Amino acid sequence: MSIPTARDESTLSRGRHAYSDLPYAVSSTPEPATQQPAAAPAASSSYAGANGYGGGTRKRIGDVLVEAGVLTQADLERALGAQKTDASGERKRLGEIITELGFASERQVAQALADVLGLQVVDLGAVVVSPEVARSLPRSVAERTGVLVVDRAPDGALRVATSDPTNVLALDDVRLYTNAPRLDVLVATSSQVREHLHRAWSLSEDNVVVADVLEGITPDTDDTQETGGSPDDAPTVRLVNMVLSDAVRAGASDIHIEPQRDVLRIRYRVDGMLRDVMTVPRRAAPAVVSRIKITSGLDIAERRVPQDGRARISVDGTSVDTRISTMPSIHGEKVVIRLLMGAEQIKQLDAMGMSAPQLAKIRASMQQPQGLVLITGPTGSGKTSTLYAALSEIVDPTRNIVTLEDPVEIQIPGITQTQTNERAGMTFAKGLRSILRQDPDVVLVGEVRDAETAELALTASMTGHLVLSTLHTNSAVAAITRMVDMGIEPFLVASSLTCVVAQRLVRRVCTSCARPEPLDPVLAESLGVPVELQAVAAPRKGEGCTQCGGTGYKGRCGIYEVIEITPTLRGVLLRDPSEAALARAAEAEGFRSLRSAALELAARGETTFAEVARVVPRFS
Repeated sequence: MSIPTARDESTLSRGRHAYSDLPYAVSSTPEPATQQPAAAPAASSSYAGANGYGGGTRKRIGDVLVEAGVLTQADLERALGAQKTDASGERKRLGEIITELGFASERQVAQALADVLGLQVVDLGAVVVSPEVARSLPRSVAERTGVLVVDRAPDGALRVATSDPTNVLALDDVRLYTNAPRLDVLVATSSQVREHLHRAWSLSEDNVVVADVLEGITPDTDDTQETGGSPDDAPTVRLVNMVLSDAVRAGASDIHIEPQRDVLRIRYRVDGMLRDVMTVPRRAAPAVVSRIKITSGLDIAERRVPQDGRARISVDGTSVDTRISTMPSIHGEKVVIRLLMGAEQIKQLDAMGMSAPQLAKIRASMQQPQGLVLITGPTGSGKTSTLYAALSEIVDPTRNIVTLEDPVEIQIPGITQTQTNERAGMTFAKGLRSILRQDPDVVLVGEVRDAETAELALTASMTGHLVLSTLHTNSAVAAITRMVDMGIEPFLVASSLTCVVAQRLVRRVCTSCARPEPLDPVLAESLGVPVELQAVAAPRKGEGCTQCGGTGYKGRCGIYEVIEITPTLRGVLLRDPSEAALARAAEAEGFRSLRSAALELAARGETTFAEVARVVPRFS
């Protein structure tokens, strides 16, 4: 098989002499399509040098990116700091941290690694990898090591792709499990490796490979619903298991199971957008819905009214909490399954995409002994994630932190979390009154829905409590005026409110298929892109590839506007609590709007101007 690479002969020649003792071969040129993998020196069981590489001094990937001008020294230090302080419990690779922080693309990181090690970069988006070949490794080993088997030579040698060729222990494991005489190693982006591994063991767009999907799904604890099952499980059970596991691996936030006239349609919401995944015969719908109800403890005989439930599943050894909602429709019951992230997936505030001044304002407000911090935005804009990120920074044994949520989405160790139950009379207002009798230091109220809750939250924030909550408004300024519109006296808002954050989530341009794109002058004018920004803009667009499912986008990032309630703003709020007056005062203090933040992001090529038009209000 011909493997497209991204290096020329002069680059390939660099550093090859230093790798004679590697346990895998380094190919110097791409092979013709008809040529088998070239012979290589016999595998060595020993490594030269403490770092596993023979000869010379190996530079760190961060230093290489700094030398290449991809990173500044400050960027590198921040990435190293994030690596040390990562809260997931698992130390991430520096390349992943650099990519997550937006300092460099996956391709730039892969190319730098290849330059250091004298290897080739492979574009897996242009390679067809046989699932049978990819499965030369057990799934657990492939996913743990991050190694994809790309091709097998007649002599048993393997050509493999990895995003971290410095991990010699992982490569040793690959040789151990495959008994390969040698490995020919290629460098690929981590997202491309993950995508190929996912496809090798998951759903096909054209058919369902049940046995493959069931592999790797195991039961968790006693309160976990088993999604694995025995080999003689009913086909419906296996289908539901497969959909759940595939959605988790695809990074979906929701699964929509929708009965239509002739088929049962299954869709995932990925990066905020729904996409079709598969259809199954309509006759399977009742059994599929019943199976989901059983796992979440719902009444399978009741089909006339909506029902809500929860379940915990285990996919690839990871527990995933789910929230299930059923709704009657003319063709049967529709089911929506929300896949909830775990506490280990909560990001730190400095990884949320805020600017340094915005981050400083939020952190300053979070360190106050009292006051009200509001996060505002429409449903699905990431408000809960921001609240949890802020809370995770102030969890302390000396503080009593209590939350009141509808529902509790993520369970965080070290805090008391309470869920509202309106049927039982446990509303936000009643729950907040009870919490204030529990000697709290910090209170999180899931949402300010009415004047009673708003007044209680404001009163609590003036009596020695730090209160965090959310509102549904289009901007940070509108959140302030909304409180006044609820009937709260302006002086009460001015005395208690300390910080307001408005946010949206925009899709990132897929780094695997991103290409430069000229700025459309008509679109730029309609969006109000400043002339000075147009002059320096370097917009990009994803062409669509296997990594992004043909959408051109992969992942999302936040855009924010932050208003710190200064003495000046308090004075304006007391004199003229109108949106226009508050906006003018905020702008005079350097306020940056959502639209400005989004346009700057698009000008840097991290998202597109079309995405800005879709997500951000015109006059925000």
